[in-house]
Amino acid sequence: MEKNKKKENSWYHNGSKIVNVIILTILLIIVCSQSFANSNGFSLTLFGSVINHNSVYLFVLIYFILIRFNFGKKYFNYLNLILIFLYGLTTVTSFLTLVQAFSLNTVLEFAINFMLLVYLFHTMLRGTIVWKDFKLSNSPFNELTNENLYYIIIVLSVFILIVDLISTAVIRGIVISLLDAIFLVLFARYIYLYRKYLDDNKIDIDNIGNFDEVRKTIDDTMDAAHDKVQEVLDKTEIDEKIQGVLDKTEIDDRIVEVKDMVVEEVKDTTDAAVKFVKEKVLDEEIEEKPKKKTAKKVTKKKGEKK
Repeated sequence: MEKNKKKENSWYHNGSKIVNVIILTILLIIVCSQSFANSNGFSLTLFGSVINHNSVYLFVLIYFILIRFNFGKKYFNYLNLILIFLYGLTTVTSFLTLVQAFSLNTVLEFAINFMLLVYLFHTMLRGTIVWKDFKLSNSPFNELTNENLYYIIIVLSVFILIVDLISTAVIRGIVISLLDAIFLVLFARYIYLYRKYLDDNKIDIDNIGNFDEVRKTIDDTMDAAHDKVQEVLDKTEIDEKIQGVLDKTEIDDRIVEVKDMVVEEVKDTTDAAVKFVKEKVLDEEIEEKPKKKTAKKVTKKKGEKK
């Protein structure tokens, strides 16, 4: 029991302490970024890079400072909408960067921004009118548990840190990469604790959305595409067979034509030969007939003399 109480009282189980550490981490990131820019001299490119890097942190810093006061607590849901919109823009920007310059770093940046957007969307909107009006309880991402999303963010943060450390040779760059990773883990922890609070208080916990329907839709689409492709292939194969039959028929017709020509030629030759032979025999017969007639007449004359 005492160990459980100590665990619950630890700073990473306390939302208020997590917010304080996040504010401190963001301030350190901004200071280090500015000092890095100043030490390398002023340039528009470097200044733009620093502004792009720190702009999200500045808005997030304002968000966490406001929720420490009554104003932020009163308009907490509205601030969450602004935060979700901010990370929506960040996700779109990271996707465009991924399309323009595909690399491991841009893939990881898009992946973690997208997962943070999903985590925020399915946590911060629970208990609000938006959740009910848009029927977000049917979202397939509700199948991912609080722990699933939290550890996905941590794993992606570690991968991004490793890639940044490999590609960074400057000490200040290494420090900023470490602070970025710490912020991501702390931010994910803040969302985790708020979602745990919603679950413990049973706020919009009856979520029926799952990935089964999405998988079924994808499978049906893939099956339909497979059938269509198979149909095209079968038709192509039939066409090839028909063409083959037609080609074969053409060849057979040619062979028959040649055969007929040969037979006709042989027949003509045979007829000519037979005709020649008949004419030859007829000529011989014609030549022999006068001789026979002469022989008979001589015989008669001899008989008469006798």
